[in-house]
Amino acid sequence: MVGLGTWLIPNDDAKRVCTDALNLGYRHIDTAQIYQNEEGVGNALVSSSIAREDIFITTKMWPGMYGDETFQTFSGAIEACEQSLKLLQLNEIDLYLIHNPFATNSRVELWEAMVELKKQGKVKHIGVSNYNVKHIKEIEDAQIEMPVANQIEIHPYHMIPDALEVYMNNHNILPIAYSTLAPLPNWREGSRWNSKPEAMKNDPSIPFLEVAEKYNVTVAQLLLKWSIQLGYPVLPKSVNYERLKENLDLNFTITGEDMSHLSVSNKAQSLAWQEKFDPLDVD
Repeated sequence: MVGLGTWLIPNDDAKRVCTDALNLGYRHIDTAQIYQNEEGVGNALVSSSIAREDIFITTKMWPGMYGDETFQTFSGAIEACEQSLKLLQLNEIDLYLIHNPFATNSRVELWEAMVELKKQGKVKHIGVSNYNVKHIKEIEDAQIEMPVANQIEIHPYHMIPDALEVYMNNHNILPIAYSTLAPLPNWREGSRWNSKPEAMKNDPSIPFLEVAEKYNVTVAQLLLKWSIQLGYPVLPKSVNYERLKENLDLNFTITGEDMSHLSVSNKAQSLAWQEKFDPLDVD
């Protein structure tokens, strides 16, 4: 339920951070082709004494982005997975995801590549990321094997849209939460990917610190536990040993009243993709 997120961890630091995490008890590491740190993650895996079957590795195929590049093809997706396997020094990826839904004209083709990779034994489970109902329904309508997971932005300011949550529940698709720590003042500190809407920066409606103090935990621990109690695995990222340890120490329970108080679903402020677009609304 608590994995190590590696977005924004440089490749040169990835081995150290992943090694620290594994030694602390993490057994799920999340990376991606676009993160450019799969090699460092792989170096940590091969140097660890922990059995391979006890570690769950998620990585993602980059299909392209509007206005930035050409979109991925079936053969390109196969090659991308093979490259990730090589960098990670693995024979099989536990969970392989399509990173976003922006390859409008080839989404089904790319999903067919994912199914093929599973048939070849290169990946154990296949899923998507940042997909909405429309995107997943294309797979259903094509009568292809459905995703097992959808990795999406989830925190008290950005809940899963109701229609998506119902659809995923009906099709046994697990929501995996990223950017759960977005409400923290120092979220992605020093990065150009840390912009927040002014309304969120100044919003006093959720006294996170007050609730955290009630349980004698940090706000980060409160946010992570909030997601886990909703049933969503989390992927907190840190390069700091003590914070890595803290993010794994979630031995407390938030009351139902406090859970409701923390869930401000009407805010719907997406942070992970900033103002360029909302991945849950893209055509």
